[in-house]
Amino acid sequence: MSPVDDGGGRFDVVDGRPDFDTVYTRCPTCGVVAAAGSADYPLTAGGDADLSGEIRLTCAPAGHRYTVTSAAFFARDAVRTCARPGCGTTFACPAEADEVVCPTCRLYQPGPFLHADDRRRDYVRRVHHDYLDDVRARLHRPYGDPQ
Repeated sequence: MSPVDDGGGRFDVVDGRPDFDTVYTRCPTCGVVAAAGSADYPLTAGGDADLSGEIRLTCAPAGHRYTVTSAAFFARDAVRTCARPGCGTTFACPAEADEVVCPTCRLYQPGPFLHADDRRRDYVRRVHHDYLDDVRARLHRPYGDPQ
């Protein structure tokens, strides 16, 4: 795969780099399929993304950090319409996605897979709430407290 190759439409490319709101992977820790919350990847000499090796991602719904290769990127084989009033953008996403991001307004919203299984929806909601509870607890710790 060349540095700016989108892997057959698996993600959007902007200025020679992947738009990571359109890159979907499964977090190996919690199993949630979503766009990355953050990404760290090498650059080519020309400044484009080099996706030929390891890419470090953060799970947006749970904050887990993990490493993948571009082979782990899900195909965007379904279509979703943004839920934000006034946006209405129709965009491609994986059918297995638990959470998707509108590439126009950047709203994070339930993915197509959550409509198929109530237990899955409850699980993903619990993963996200547990992460937010952890963040809140860290914010309330005294400065410098490692716990």
